[in-house]
Amino acid sequence: MKINSLNRIIISGASTIMHSLIVPLFVLIFTIYYRPSGVYEVLQMEEYSFAFNASILFCIVLVSISITRGWLYLIGKYRDIPQTVYLLWCIGEILTASLFVSLYIVLMDKEVLPFFEIAGSSFITMFATCIYPYGFMWLGLELYSKNNEESEPADESSLIRFYDEYHKLRLVIASEAIMFIRSEDNYVQIHYLDKDKTKKFILRSSMRALEDSLSKHGLVRCHRSYFINPSFIRIVHKDTSGIIVADLNQEGYDSIPISRKYQDIITKLL
Repeated sequence: MKINSLNRIIISGASTIMHSLIVPLFVLIFTIYYRPSGVYEVLQMEEYSFAFNASILFCIVLVSISITRGWLYLIGKYRDIPQTVYLLWCIGEILTASLFVSLYIVLMDKEVLPFFEIAGSSFITMFATCIYPYGFMWLGLELYSKNNEESEPADESSLIRFYDEYHKLRLVIASEAIMFIRSEDNYVQIHYLDKDKTKKFILRSSMRALEDSLSKHGLVRCHRSYFINPSFIRIVHKDTSGIIVADLNQEGYDSIPISRKYQDIITKLL
């Protein structure tokens, strides 16, 4: 299974946690060790030591980055995120952390410069500091992702390429990994297996646009709102209301309806 290279990084819970921890730690270590120009003077308040304020700085950045990364993780699970949007998100992340750091400084030391002047300086310093961990993590995760792809070659003929309504490639996946596809308003839900884990990808498209490609790769229409992979069907039967349904051999899924129009086709494939 392949998703847009950026989304492969974002939807990983491990990379989200790693990012949320590494950036604040880098800011803390960089601040204490190098003491950037102006930072030491601002954090060395009369009532509080530099080390204490540096620790508070770490906590503020940790909470800010964790929240923004958490939201990005949730969005990245269901939507493809273009590179420009991701870059803007990173800048917004740094800006958010800078504003909270500036607010702390202003509240704790009334004699410092006005809030917006502190915020401007804080953003510039934070941006210059964070560009290193952001850049190294990006390159590292991209290399890791590419190595995984190279170590798990797939038969190109079995891959289905899913394009959205703007003809942009959003997902490439082996046809045998797809369990079923469900239509919902202007979107389709692609349910599939990835290393024995069930996952879902939401694509802005229509069943009509996908029908030819799905049929060529062995998926069968069983209902006006469903395509199903016969290899994942455990049994076909009538439910309590008399509707013909298919139960999957994967747990956690409701029965999939089968229209009478497609009943014979599905039965012959089992």
